[in-house]
Amino acid sequence: MGRSSATAGGDITVRVDWLARRLAQQQQDAAATEQHRITMSTHRVSRVPDHVRWANRDAYTPGLVAIGPLHAADAERRLRPGSRLKMAYLHSLISRGEPDTAKHVAVIQGYVRVVAAREREARAMYAAEDVEDIRAEDFIQMLVLDGCFIIEHLLNVYNNKEEQALHATPFGPAQLAVDLILAENQIPFFVLVDLIKSTRLPELDHMGYAPPVLLMKLLLFYLAGEKGRDMSEALPDAGNVAHILHLLHATVTAARTRWEPPPGIQDTAVVGMAQEAARLLRRLPLLLLVPLLYPILPEERRWSASYGREDLPSASDLKRMWVRLKKARGGGSSKAPAGVASALGPVPLAVKLEHEDCLRLPQLRLEFRTAPLLLNLMAFEQSSEQPAGEVSAYAWLMAKLVQSAEDAGVLVAAEVVQAAGNESKEDVARIFRKVGAASEAAEQLEKSYLGEMLGKLRERSRHPLFMMWADVQRNYFTVPWAVVAEFVAFITFISTILQTYGSFKK
Repeated sequence: MGRSSATAGGDITVRVDWLARRLAQQQQDAAATEQHRITMSTHRVSRVPDHVRWANRDAYTPGLVAIGPLHAADAERRLRPGSRLKMAYLHSLISRGEPDTAKHVAVIQGYVRVVAAREREARAMYAAEDVEDIRAEDFIQMLVLDGCFIIEHLLNVYNNKEEQALHATPFGPAQLAVDLILAENQIPFFVLVDLIKSTRLPELDHMGYAPPVLLMKLLLFYLAGEKGRDMSEALPDAGNVAHILHLLHATVTAARTRWEPPPGIQDTAVVGMAQEAARLLRRLPLLLLVPLLYPILPEERRWSASYGREDLPSASDLKRMWVRLKKARGGGSSKAPAGVASALGPVPLAVKLEHEDCLRLPQLRLEFRTAPLLLNLMAFEQSSEQPAGEVSAYAWLMAKLVQSAEDAGVLVAAEVVQAAGNESKEDVARIFRKVGAASEAAEQLEKSYLGEMLGKLRERSRHPLFMMWADVQRNYFTVPWAVVAEFVAFITFISTILQTYGSFKK
């Protein structure tokens, strides 16, 4: 009886040891993964919060290809055409450096090895609940297929090679350009680097770039055309890039910080005096007409707006306050870059207030990609704990400027907004309201790059003279008032001078 009990006890001891070893290994793996996750928490790929996502659900959801684990479940159903493309592109990429199909297995084995070596690090780029149910084999296969697909597409675009299978899908290239910059549709950038290192590309050997640099140049060309490729020296090292959306954000913000106004006449004392005289001449209608027309304006029709830190006059009201709205122009070529970033114009996010009465804004082209582009750039800023990031601040500003169809008309006339299709002015206003609703910049605008400029605009909007002048225009002028008002002011000014001269002569 005792021996049986001992044998049973021995069996239990063996199981305890085995369980202890397994739990210890799991604990070590979990601790290592969590350490990677903490290290990468700043730019981790995560789901867009529901309170941001609900109004623009389609803007964060891939329409052709699922990249990474967050939408992998759609790959076998809704996104099946994109999944078929991945297999074809894997074969094409390998064939660039290894035409013998019998050796393709060896190349794929190399891909699997390099990705498997950093599988734990790659998992840490995602929230635990998004990847914990994916087996290691499936996770590695997904990263290999997705990464090779992206690299092959970049090479095709760079070499201007027609992608017949992609073009066979309606709006395929445009939709893919959007899918690759979605916040929820990303894989770690180091996976792309490791895969391109393991790929022979004889047609690009003459360029002499190291694989990480080559990948950066291919992506910058894809995202922003020639301008993007030329900016590679100003962007982060490939080792500091989290994913493609991170690189796009860096491209856009770097373009803003490198923007300089076009060279003009030197700011000499004479030129400064002439500009000041021109500004005073433009303000003559304020001095001449406001005292005559404002006193007879009914009280209920007078300006009553008060602008706090979360508000701003609209474009039409700023125009009535004699703020001119103009598109920003960068030095050098004004040609807009190709690629998805082209929707933001040649000088993205470049906002500047000149002489307190000229607001320069970047030229924004409204097209299929514009809203998803802005929304996902903002989602990246929010996930990176940048609620008042540059894109979020810019989106907030544009939503405040365009609050009505009239405001949209003002910006379209100033060439600040270009409608690529047949959008009405109300459609334009609706787009900006949708984008602005996703911005979380309002609470921290003073800390943003627009903080000082917004303060000056609010100060102008509280100036009694400009408030009264805005009321006079809103209620009395139904024709293009600027031309008429300036003509009347000029005639009155000349008449006053002649009368004064005549009285002295007598």
